[in-house]
Amino acid sequence: MSNPKQSSPSPSAPPAFEPEIVLPANTVEQEYGLAAGTQSGSINTAQNNDMNNPHDKEKMMNRVIGGAAVAGGVAGLVVAGPVLGLVGAVGAGALATQQNKAGDVARASGDVVIAAGERAKKIDEKHHIAEKTKKATKSMLKGAKKFDEKHHVGEKMSKGLKGFADKIRPKPKA
Repeated sequence: MSNPKQSSPSPSAPPAFEPEIVLPANTVEQEYGLAAGTQSGSINTAQNNDMNNPHDKEKMMNRVIGGAAVAGGVAGLVVAGPVLGLVGAVGAGALATQQNKAGDVARASGDVVIAAGERAKKIDEKHHIAEKTKKATKSMLKGAKKFDEKHHVGEKMSKGLKGFADKIRPKPKA
């Protein structure tokens, strides 16, 4: 015996919405020269370099410690503000020099920061983002200056704020 309430939807009911997902042909890794399935592809990090030159090892270790400090500083800043951001930066940088699990984590965070910086450089080299941003900013500032020259916004704001300050200033008692 079948239950009529569990039967298939009526022919007049609209079909369930199923969005069509179109994936891009190239992934970010392919687009910017990172090998698929590798941890960091061609990004220059301490974990994927086999350096024999002690100077190169020291230079990379300094970059990793700096990256760890940046990661710790950003984390501290986000969680508790600028003072703990500074403490987090110093702490993560110091931890990165330790040969223990905490040091491994700090160095890994440094590697992530280095990788992100390298990827940002590759993206900027391809798309010229920094140059375009500078041009857009200059154009916006020129437009704002022309607008101010035409409408005297700065002068009007100054007068308005002075008038407001005069109104809220306590009157001297005579």
